[in-house]
Amino acid sequence: MKVQLHYGDSFVGLDIPDTNIRQIIRPWSGDKEVGQASMLNEATACIHTAGFQNIIAGKRLGVLVPDGTRKLFLESVFAQVMPTLKKASPARFFICTGTHNPDTPENYTIVEQITDTAADAGLDDFEIHIHDCQKDDFLRAGKTTLATDVLYNAKIAENDIFLILSDVKVHYFAGYSNPIKNLVPGLCAFRTIEHNHSLALDERSTFGLHPWHNNPARRDNPLAADQLEAMSMIVKDRPVYSLVTISDSGRIRWSRFGAARDVTAEAFDVVDEKNTHTTEAIDRLIVSSGGLPNDIDFYIAQRALELTKQPLADGGEVLFLAACPRGIGEEHTMENFYNRLTQPIDKILKSIEAEYEMFSHKPYKLARMLKSLRRIWMHTQIPDDLIEAAHLWPAHNPQKVVDTWLAENPDTKITIVDGANKIALYAKK
Repeated sequence: MKVQLHYGDSFVGLDIPDTNIRQIIRPWSGDKEVGQASMLNEATACIHTAGFQNIIAGKRLGVLVPDGTRKLFLESVFAQVMPTLKKASPARFFICTGTHNPDTPENYTIVEQITDTAADAGLDDFEIHIHDCQKDDFLRAGKTTLATDVLYNAKIAENDIFLILSDVKVHYFAGYSNPIKNLVPGLCAFRTIEHNHSLALDERSTFGLHPWHNNPARRDNPLAADQLEAMSMIVKDRPVYSLVTISDSGRIRWSRFGAARDVTAEAFDVVDEKNTHTTEAIDRLIVSSGGLPNDIDFYIAQRALELTKQPLADGGEVLFLAACPRGIGEEHTMENFYNRLTQPIDKILKSIEAEYEMFSHKPYKLARMLKSLRRIWMHTQIPDDLIEAAHLWPAHNPQKVVDTWLAENPDTKITIVDGANKIALYAKK
């Protein structure tokens, strides 16, 4: 069987006998195709009602938009919502970067999309700001229960109401990507984000758990709870609405509009149903992050490993497909992400447990994974010496890795995950 897996802006094809494939897992697989326009029209019908227009009429509306590292079909979304936003006075668009670099071509593309669709809709009274966690002015909201000092972008202080655009998916330590993350960490200062992200070392800070989950048994995530508390301190009693989507491979599969908590909880249920899987123990796993932008660099692509590692058996192997045309990651992440990852495994774990620094949750989690596996093979554009220094094994020919597995054990069963940045695997108990 020829299996095609996303890799950068193209695909990698692997020949694997049907009898050796345990399972092929892709986002939202098996459902009838529904048009993107239909999905958005259904969700934004509520936005166009007189009720919501009256809510924002004459109000200072803050529209919170994910940055260019997130996959959300903003041009389509903007085209739908802009006509209603004319009622606001003004509409302020915030590109929510968190600790990401604000000065990127992708973020400027979003600025152009906002400007162009606003012009088409006749929206004249608007502003755009790309958040910078280091250089912007910040206001202090206080400290959370878990001691996060909440410093948020001063430009959002005057907004009367918020509209958050968010693509919901599983997130390996925040539970799910969701509207809260546009505010915290999206519009917070570096110090706030660093302390919040230190909670990622807690094993309860993992995918599938969030305080807004409809299931009370799945609400205990300290990092996500800290983000929610910080958001509540920032917005106080101001209304927060959201247009949430669930997407994959260039398509919007599902969307809703309404009060942020209500539509987000509904989205969690859909993600759980469509994009999470419980499997037997896995000895051999092939993982694709899902192509660009999900494998733009190693820092971002790693999410796919974290979301699929739970069922991996001790001593197992992984073939990781991540093009990473921009290499390891942004310069400001290198010291505490990659440089730490090149240290001996036990030293990585001990040093980060002793003192967390921003971005070091990444090497910490990957080191724990590496310690339990025989090896992780990586097919990538990153040079071999950089991959080997990070305790991974270069795989110039991914087919050869598969063939070696089959030669070692002709009966081996391989689990394959494509688009893994949107999929979570649970281990069957």
